[in-house]
Parts: sequence; C-alpha cells; structure tokens
Amino acid sequence: MPSQSAGESLMVEVTLKSIRQDPAFELDVLRFSSENDSLTLTLELPKGFLILKKGSKAVLIIGEEGEGDLVMKGHVYRADTNSRQVEISFHGLWLRMTYKSSLPFKLMEGQDVYLTMRFINGLSIKN
Repeated sequence: MPSQSAGESLMVEVTLKSIRQDPAFELDVLRFSSENDSLTLTLELPKGFLILKKGSKAVLIIGEEGEGDLVMKGHVYRADTNSRQVEISFHGLWLRMTYKSSLPFKLMEGQDVYLTMRFINGLSIKN
C-alpha cells in the first residue's frame, strides 16, 4: 500500500524488520519500514507489550486520532525537513521516523499527533 493522505494524516503499510531490547530500560525497540523503504521508523514500547514477529505487517497512521490495535497520543519533539527526520514522544516512549519523499502534511515541533497501528498479521497483545 503506497503512502496516502487521509485529511491531515499519513497512512502507509509497514513491515517489522527487527526487534531488539533496549540495554538500559525495559523496552522493546521495533524497527519498521514501508514496502519501498521510503519510510523507516523506530518505535519504543514497554517490553512484551506487543508480541510480534519479524515480518509482521501493519497499517500505520500518523496524524488524526483513529481506531486500531495500538493508538497513542504524542507530541512532536523534533521535525527536521532538511534531514527528513521526525521524533515524536509518547509520554517518554519514542517514535523516530525518517522519510525519503515529502510527507502529505506538515509535522511541526510542539504539535500533538496520534499514532495508530492496525496489524494485518502476527499480533498478540499482552493481557
């Protein structure tokens, strides 16, 4: 699925490329990328919160609030159009995103946004 704009949102299908554990905190660090690698992102979540396998696919939406398996409200900490990188904090959990082509809407430092993920396969949620 190519990147799309849905109002003031970015919607793209991503694949989980790797999962590693943060050496200092009880966090899983998930690295996703879009089909053509035009978008890569690293997402921190509490260790074991989502049980995923490498290759799991999800529809990722950044922008407006939506419904999904994972929905978090965050704050754009850094948005650099020159390096094409965005960092969003979700109450201390980080999303770091790098993109090759322009985003369908402008993310600005200080802006509140939602991250919504709908997993297509390979998801278990820890109870």
